[in-house]
Amino acid sequence: MKQPAEDEVEQIYLAFYPRLVGELTVVTGSRATAEDCAHEAFTRLVLHWNKVSNHNSPIAWLRTVGYRLAIDEIRRAGRLAALSEHDPQPRLDHDQLRNREIWQAVLELPAHQREILVRRAVHDLSDAEIADDLTLPIGTVKSRLSRARTALRARLGEPS
Repeated sequence: MKQPAEDEVEQIYLAFYPRLVGELTVVTGSRATAEDCAHEAFTRLVLHWNKVSNHNSPIAWLRTVGYRLAIDEIRRAGRLAALSEHDPQPRLDHDQLRNREIWQAVLELPAHQREILVRRAVHDLSDAEIADDLTLPIGTVKSRLSRARTALRARLGEPS
């Protein structure tokens, strides 16, 4: 028979896993990496459930862990790419090049800006919803979102 804690974790998993994978896919640019990070985040949730269950929002804790794991993976991939030998790149059409340029610009944003930008652009969350998810003041959410948009426009050579 399942324990109440197992039921709670299972409910969180069923309700939130697809959304977390979606967010992390946008952050990492890879669904496989996103799934790995989400699985690891849920593993840590189970391991630390006694502590996390006392938080105001276990989902916010889970999301934060997932994002930190994703950032670690991005950094690791960058280090590996720097060490690898030159690989010939396939030819890409204009739209593919532009999408790659946009994703690269998003990945270059600081993690705290990227996190808010993904919640707005991918999940269409309001400032208040983002603030609640991340336990941040709404003014912080607005300023980070504004800075992220400004940085993206600058990186992509678009007018402000």
